[in-house]
Amino acid sequence: MEPGGIEKAEFENFLDDQLNTVEKFYKEKEDEAGQRLKVLKEQLHEMRNRRTQELNAQKQQAEMEFMHGHHGHGDGAKNGPLGWIDPVRSKIFRPGPNSKNLSKMARTPVMRPREGQDARMDYIRRPPEHEVPYRSAKRKLKLALQEFYRGLELLKSYAILNRTAFRKLNKKYDKAINARPQYRYMTEKVNKSWFVNSDALDGHIKAVEDLYARYFERGNHKIAAGKLRSMARKPRDESGSAFRCGILLGTGAVFGIQGAILGVQLLWDHDAHVREQTSYLLQIYGGYFFMLLLFCMFCINCAIWTRNKINYPFIFEFDTRNNLDWRQLAEFPSLFTFIFGLFLWLNFSSYGSDEVYEYYPVALIFVSALIIFLPLPVLKARSRKWFAYSHWRLLLAGLYPVEFRDFFLGDIYCSLTYAMCNVELFFCVYANAWDNPVQCNSNHSRLLGFLGALPPIWRFLQCLRRYRDTRNIFPHLINGGKYTMSILAAMSLSMYRINNTRGNLAMFITFSTVNAIYTSIWDIFMDFSLLDPNPKKKLNGKPDEKPSKLPVLRQTRALKKTWPYYFIAIVDPILRWAWIFYAIFTHDTQHSTIVSFLVALAEVSRRGMWTLFRVENEHCANVTARKASRDVPLPYPTESPSRSPTISDAGKDGAVLETTGTADAPGTADAQAPAGLPRRRRVAWTFTTILAEAHRQDFEKRKKPIEEVEPQLEEAGGMASDDGSGSDDDDDDDGDRSDAASEADSMEIREARELGDNARQGTRRA
Repeated sequence: MEPGGIEKAEFENFLDDQLNTVEKFYKEKEDEAGQRLKVLKEQLHEMRNRRTQELNAQKQQAEMEFMHGHHGHGDGAKNGPLGWIDPVRSKIFRPGPNSKNLSKMARTPVMRPREGQDARMDYIRRPPEHEVPYRSAKRKLKLALQEFYRGLELLKSYAILNRTAFRKLNKKYDKAINARPQYRYMTEKVNKSWFVNSDALDGHIKAVEDLYARYFERGNHKIAAGKLRSMARKPRDESGSAFRCGILLGTGAVFGIQGAILGVQLLWDHDAHVREQTSYLLQIYGGYFFMLLLFCMFCINCAIWTRNKINYPFIFEFDTRNNLDWRQLAEFPSLFTFIFGLFLWLNFSSYGSDEVYEYYPVALIFVSALIIFLPLPVLKARSRKWFAYSHWRLLLAGLYPVEFRDFFLGDIYCSLTYAMCNVELFFCVYANAWDNPVQCNSNHSRLLGFLGALPPIWRFLQCLRRYRDTRNIFPHLINGGKYTMSILAAMSLSMYRINNTRGNLAMFITFSTVNAIYTSIWDIFMDFSLLDPNPKKKLNGKPDEKPSKLPVLRQTRALKKTWPYYFIAIVDPILRWAWIFYAIFTHDTQHSTIVSFLVALAEVSRRGMWTLFRVENEHCANVTARKASRDVPLPYPTESPSRSPTISDAGKDGAVLETTGTADAPGTADAQAPAGLPRRRRVAWTFTTILAEAHRQDFEKRKKPIEEVEPQLEEAGGMASDDGSGSDDDDDDDGDRSDAASEADSMEIREARELGDNARQGTRRA
């Protein structure tokens, strides 16, 4: 064999394997796209036919009422004093231009009532109790077409990116071995492959544009194509947001630091009443500060996710048309930082009369609540509505299906116990007009202890809801046991603070120790999935010849550096044991408040790091499962397959569910131990893999029933309402529009990048 022949054969086999993977995936998704397009056409035809029937029925009813009124046989109610309402309403709320356009289209023959049945008795096709209003159906189909178009664009970019990757691989390889002729592999295999030569995707894209123009833009193809393509446009310049964030953060930090210094100085004031008031005011401001700090850390995490191409909008199920870029999102904590710093400085600089000194926190909370709940289309109204609605779902935990945002927000509040306890402190001191505020602290109030245990209670109820929906004991009831220990630890701490006895101290130490061990193991094995049970496993599940250089870490990682994974694996369990200082300084009046603040600061910092890796782990799971988009629920029932080109299996009612596996039957191929391993290693491998994949069952994707008439509350990034009259462009107005979705990484781009990395390694070996 010629020199380097073995390496050359290995490299070509590697390229063949990658080409087959790309070819198989592309062909599968292209076929699914064709099926999905067929279903969307049927849905649009059904919407048109139903709307035409509604308009004809309204017209016939109006003619009959006119004839009855003309002959004097009208209904008494209609000829009574309120009989003028219906004619006026029909004149004001006329059918919109889009409805008139639909009425001019020919009916689809297959959608007519079955032969032998009266059109008015078509109970099989149109059950009255499940009738979908036209506006709701139109809104859903618009979103479905937009999401489908986005999926087609992703699949098209997947094909282009992989063709470019193969060309660059071939070029570098030919240059390394000085091959002649060049690009032989591209010419013989890649250029003849299906994903390079197929034009079906372009046809689907053109068909979607035509459908969107015909049904929603009155035949204007230019406007339709512009709206569909705007979802994939390049990111806008957000220098304005960065400037505003800098101004607000800088100014707020200056005010806040100066105000904190003045407040600390007042703790040594000669007036005992001022010292007492200042100490409690600082505690109230401390709770606000921790919420603000965690919000800022979330924005920093969004920047890190964007930089590392982590598709967090898909994980949180943001509407890709309207979700905020991380720079735009950072304007909120920047604004609140400015307000917080300003009020802190005004309060402790003794600005105003002595009577006002106690009420600056009230003004701060009022202004903050006004900004969040302001019912005006300003200040990113959709995002504020999403934020408020998410808290409503958390407040009623257990009554709603658990989405990612629900359990994520619940875990966030599990680290904000300092702020939760300050709710009791705030209302207690102001309800008693600052008379004897000592009665409101943790040594006297049982309500404060309950509020500290409330976030784990929310999470426990969510775990019960997940068990009810899936009937999987693992991980939901096991996870519920973890939050049970958190509840017991919070309750025992409150009991120990109120009644300082050895028994209460022993109970607090016992529950807190078990809780720290429980949560640390859960973080490392499940939330982070850091321990890889098979260090030789590649992304496609095939064993590598050489063991991994990083056997402790999972193979699929989104962050470019490896040290953060080791850092979080060490720091997270350590910070879980910060509760020890509670047992030491609980009844030391001089130090207990400071210790509580520092322990809360450590927990908030840990939660900020946890947030980064929890979302990163979920993204890696989506990459492995090949998830980059999801099907939008359609308004009308259908038996046809309805899968988009870049998503995985859909659950009932078109909802994509994350709960694809159980402890007994893992839902992915990765949970199956490879053949050839000893029995003990195989059992350990399977068990560790199940633990690493348990986080995928913490939630389910948003699910909307087909019978839904109108959503109870449009969420941030949701669709604007369609009033059915006037211009049909109303529900396309995109307030808070951002192109962060275009920055979010799809599974296709990540695979191409990894393909290039592997190819460079293969070139070096050759």
